[in-house]
Amino acid sequence: MLKTNAVFYFDSTEFILISHHYIDQANYSLAEKSIKMGLNQHPNNTDLMLLKSELLIFNSNYEDAYEILNYLENIDPENREVYLQKATIYSKNNNSEEAIEILKRALEFIDDKLDIWNMIAMEFLLIEDFQSAIPFFKKCLEYDQEDYQSLYNLIFCFENLGMIEESISELSSVLEKRPYSKIAWHQLGKIYNKQHKFKESISAFDFAIISDDQFVSAYVEKAKVLEKIGRLNEALDNFRLSIELSEPNSHIYYRIAKCYKKLNNKKLFLDYIKKSVREEPGNEKAWIYLIKYYLKNKNYRQSKYLAFKALNNNHNSIGILELISIIYYKTQCYKDSIKFYNQILDFKENISWKIWKGYIKCLIDAKRWSDLLKVSLKAKKHFPNKAFIDFTISGCLLKHGKLNEAIYFFQSGNKVCRIPTKLIKSFPEFTKNKALLV
Repeated sequence: MLKTNAVFYFDSTEFILISHHYIDQANYSLAEKSIKMGLNQHPNNTDLMLLKSELLIFNSNYEDAYEILNYLENIDPENREVYLQKATIYSKNNNSEEAIEILKRALEFIDDKLDIWNMIAMEFLLIEDFQSAIPFFKKCLEYDQEDYQSLYNLIFCFENLGMIEESISELSSVLEKRPYSKIAWHQLGKIYNKQHKFKESISAFDFAIISDDQFVSAYVEKAKVLEKIGRLNEALDNFRLSIELSEPNSHIYYRIAKCYKKLNNKKLFLDYIKKSVREEPGNEKAWIYLIKYYLKNKNYRQSKYLAFKALNNNHNSIGILELISIIYYKTQCYKDSIKFYNQILDFKENISWKIWKGYIKCLIDAKRWSDLLKVSLKAKKHFPNKAFIDFTISGCLLKHGKLNEAIYFFQSGNKVCRIPTKLIKSFPEFTKNKALLV
């Protein structure tokens, strides 16, 4: 028909099937044409109009979609799809309260309420009203005991409200009805782990594995608990089992490497940490762990090589940039170290005190007094009560001959603690001004 401009009659159901076919194929242009032809032949067909509004919503044309939905609501006030689409429009416009109101209205006349309950709960979740979301997720679970997504979301709500006992009670209730629910056992194990009830946590993960001996996540979580309490060989067994049951996994290789590091098995530690970064070059934690190993052993050449390799795969990683700065500092390449500290500040000024202190110490050793004063004043905005910063600013001001200002900052630092020996050595001006050291 499109190619020849010929017009053939189709039943509305056929137009709907054709439109759904193109929507499923993600061919929205042809779906739109099919709907248009269908409405030309069946101008009052509700289902075709709903398909049209659905496509309009998909293309973010909310006003036109809402106009169609208002018309449909007037002629078919109990059409479930009208309310769902209206709620979708409000949700996409970050108006969850209106979406919830419309969905609650739909509950009054829709028999199959499961999808509506779920949508209402998810809207409450979006606005972080966890208390209001709880009863709707509970309704979903009452209707379908195997609705694991609602179970996850319900536990998430309880955790955000600090309702740990309620989480345990809900999971216990699920297990009374379905004692082989691997998901419930798994969630229970995670909660006990957070409570430092490690024996109960391991037991819960064991039951999850009994329920499904192919349940990879249960082996991983159990291994994490075993690692935490120092049962490293058992942890390794469970980590290895999880790999046997699934695809190679960078995160698991990293956890295995950490276990071998704690067991002082250097060879296997290096084998697995390298496997981790090879499997996933973007695994920042694994790279940092490997670089720190060589840095601790003063193998600066290897640590520097790995740090730049890691940076290529983790652009703008603050942790890796900090390590590069430290490596250059340790090898007394102060200019390069300062360059990378500056790069960190370019990305993010709200950084940890550890990084600020490392930067300040580098500038001290490089004797870059003007830069040091600027950086120390910046750091003081973020850490106003750090005496180390006050003493450093005071030392810089003394070097610039500003005695009165130097005294002010020195006294501010001196209220907290005595001046560190390193700073006395770096700023001999302190000893020349005896009034400061009284």
